[in-house]
Amino acid sequence: MDNLEKRALDFGTVVREILNQFRHMHELAAWGQTSNIGPQELRILELLGDSGPQMMRSLAEHVNLAVNSITSLVDSLEQKGLVTRTRSETDRRVINVQLTDDGKRAYEYVSDAKLQFHRALLSALTEDEQEILLVLFRKIAREGWQQVQLLSADGHQLSNT
Repeated sequence: MDNLEKRALDFGTVVREILNQFRHMHELAAWGQTSNIGPQELRILELLGDSGPQMMRSLAEHVNLAVNSITSLVDSLEQKGLVTRTRSETDRRVINVQLTDDGKRAYEYVSDAKLQFHRALLSALTEDEQEILLVLFRKIAREGWQQVQLLSADGHQLSNT
């Protein structure tokens, strides 16, 4: 096994650990606001908070579900008072979903919790190390998307969500 392969294995282990920490933090942030919101519901809440009202089709693409499958998630969020649905006035077939005031508060709570977590992670580094880390992560992210595009071109179905 050469050095690059050893480092690649170590890199994979570290990335999985960090992703696991992010997932746990994400769940804890959701539970802090409302004890009955699931991970896919939270992803929808975040998309709506980040991007504003969305069509059902966009929500389905974001969580990699069929449009008919997203209905139950939106039903659940609507029952919890976090989103509302409205039909488009120009095309009655189109249904838009948006956050309610409670949904906006839940989104802000989760966003603040995530920001605090990210600050805590970065605080372990000096300012120079933080800059270096961000430069390196951006470089890795660019290469990652290039690799995803190569795999997609080879016939694999991958999404950037």
